Amino acid sequence: METTGTMIRISGVSIKEDGMRKVLFLLLVFTFAFAGYRVQSTVAQEKEAKAAAEKAGRWHGRIVRFYAGESAMDVRKANDIRKVYYDSSTRWTEGTKTSDMSQFKEGVDVICLGKYDEKGLLHATRVDLRRK
Repeated sequence: METTGTMIRISGVSIKEDGMRKVLFLLLVFTFAFAGYRVQSTVAQEKEAKAAAEKAGRWHGRIVRFYAGESAMDVRKANDIRKVYYDSSTRWTEGTKTSDMSQFKEGVDVICLGKYDEKGLLHATRVDLRRK
């Protein structure tokens, strides 16, 4: 062991160098731990957003036909026709006012809000009549 100024050398490595290595190593470990935590939380947020987007549905178009037996209707948007299912809990509205289902006829413009099921079918919780 030899002393040179303020540094003490033990077998070729100074105490200052050894302490600095430990600090740098801990800094590196904390950096990777923080980065891993951020990636994990970002992935979790993306999964939640994707699940919410898959469940919430909206379709805007004109009613082409009703299927009374199935409680469904075809709604056309440009050249794309989708079958929208409804039930007794579906709210029929015109803007902010509650409307009667009898006002919804073939050819009227509607916005269907609801949720997609695992098969990708839209089950409307609200159908809104749009008058031009």
